[in-house]
Amino acid sequence: MSTCGHVQVNEDIFSCVLDHISDTSILHALLAAIPKSNPLFQVGLARLWQLPIHLDSYNDQVSDASQKVLDYLLDAAADRSPLAESVRHLVVSVEHTPRIFYSGQPAFARPANVGALHARLPCLFRRLVNLESLDYHSFPGVHMKSEHVESLRHLRRLKTFGVDCTMCPRNNVIPSGHDWDAISRQYDAENWEMVRFLSTIGPAMKSLEFRHVNHPFFARLAKQTDLFTSYEGLEHLKIDITEGAWEWQDGNSLAMGASPQFTFPLLGFPSVKHFDLVVCDQTLSGRHKGPMNMVHSRLLTELSLDVRHSNYWIKVQKVHLFKHLFPSDFPALSRLEIKDNARNAARYRWESDHGEWQRPGRLYFGLVSPFLGSIGSGFLPELSRLWVDEKSLLPPVLIPLAMDPTIAPGYSVHELIDRASTSSDDPLNLVPWWKALSAALSQLESLRVGFGAITHQDAESILRLCDSTKLTQFGFEWDWKQYGRDEPLAPALLDQLARFPKLTDVHILFPRPGTHLPGTPDPVVDARTISDVKSIFDCNGSICRVGIGNSVVWERHPSEPSAILLVSDGSSAPNPAVSKFYHAGFMPKRLLPDQDVSDNAIPLRPARGKEIEQLRDLLHRILT
Repeated sequence: MSTCGHVQVNEDIFSCVLDHISDTSILHALLAAIPKSNPLFQVGLARLWQLPIHLDSYNDQVSDASQKVLDYLLDAAADRSPLAESVRHLVVSVEHTPRIFYSGQPAFARPANVGALHARLPCLFRRLVNLESLDYHSFPGVHMKSEHVESLRHLRRLKTFGVDCTMCPRNNVIPSGHDWDAISRQYDAENWEMVRFLSTIGPAMKSLEFRHVNHPFFARLAKQTDLFTSYEGLEHLKIDITEGAWEWQDGNSLAMGASPQFTFPLLGFPSVKHFDLVVCDQTLSGRHKGPMNMVHSRLLTELSLDVRHSNYWIKVQKVHLFKHLFPSDFPALSRLEIKDNARNAARYRWESDHGEWQRPGRLYFGLVSPFLGSIGSGFLPELSRLWVDEKSLLPPVLIPLAMDPTIAPGYSVHELIDRASTSSDDPLNLVPWWKALSAALSQLESLRVGFGAITHQDAESILRLCDSTKLTQFGFEWDWKQYGRDEPLAPALLDQLARFPKLTDVHILFPRPGTHLPGTPDPVVDARTISDVKSIFDCNGSICRVGIGNSVVWERHPSEPSAILLVSDGSSAPNPAVSKFYHAGFMPKRLLPDQDVSDNAIPLRPARGKEIEQLRDLLHRILT
């Protein structure tokens, strides 16, 4: 028992409280207020060591702070072990600002601070005897080398590893009409040599993430299938196959990632249950299983597709993947997620600017019917979480017809559902789609719904298809513009949310228009936003968390039931400390007037300078 101010705090209770704090700035503030001799200081320090420790070389200031952190972590004395032995999760960013390519430029020389951090890592790795997770970022930067891999081999607790597989970032545009081999050499020049890692450390991993995979790297990866059969402990695989110009030949216009005709082999992992795939839209436009061939579908309990643009100027891509997936191949699937990253800036402002990006979502043929609809026939028995966005669930037959208003006026979601459920002779033949949707939604416990921006009438029709005794999470894009700038959330929407006695989480994917633009208050303190959040909490006593935007989450205040508490402000979205359910929608950015706000697929590089400086100061205090 320790005294903190005028209140006696039990160390176990203090530890339980800290378990709910993942913001390192809060932990540093607490530690700064507690004397080193107080037992609570060690409790707070133990919590800090459970969170990611960052090292970075992106600029001089953060690099200098990282070097001092390294000094303190490696400092040892006769009476104590180095602090490095306390690190559980390390995130290393051996990176520099991207090169700007232009003709006649001088030879590129990497900044000295990048090389200095890179050179000291083997010594650090050898001291991280309790390390459980390592993230290595080098995009652009310096890749891992054999001495780095060798220094990791003794880390028996290391089970999670993520790495950038390409060191040269792509440009935004792949030009057409050029020599394919020359372009391939330009974009696929540098790769991480991973064979030593895969053969020595890889088999012990439970989770692997390969970021920025290009064609040469994937070709080498595909040659390791015999080795991968020994990865019996690997349950989570995340692979990003969007980097570089792959095999776009025979006169095709080049695009990022693999072509629709690319043949993906089975990689051989025998135990992967969670498969996260970051993929370009054109790769999924082929009429076959495509990249889903890489894993054993029957083992999957979670499948996440993060779909991005092959070419930024293409308006719509038809995704045929689900027409070629058999529901019978997914008997264990409990979560299906599709992030359909469509460029659309219109929703961020009340008045749309002429010429800004307003691309519609992609068409997912076969997703609702027959894939999800197979639930009605006994397939997909474990599917309880369906997280999709944009317009993934709309019947594809409507999209091309809606281009011509004389053929099919633009129906709202509730009109579509009502029409399909009441009309047996509908020329659009929406009945199969409606039956499939009904079968799927009635089984779900968690739903992020992909119908575009919806109104309270749409929400009522959607929620009518859900089982009120099952649904615990509901996420959606709200049609703010239908209600005006100063209007609160529609009472009819709140009435619908109140009908679900087990509902614990509500997520609105995009905040009110205008709340994130330069010169406006931060959305997390915007008065209307706070009022919206409170109204959702007030409508249903079972609701525990409310989110508006990516990783912007409030909870009920533990000691004041009428108050709310911001637990994640979205500044480091997606925030791993909050549920993946909230890792979707608008990603708050420190916007400049000329920054593109239409693309939420790729977050800005996080600024870790302040966090690393706080760690430097804390370690100095511990050692002196």
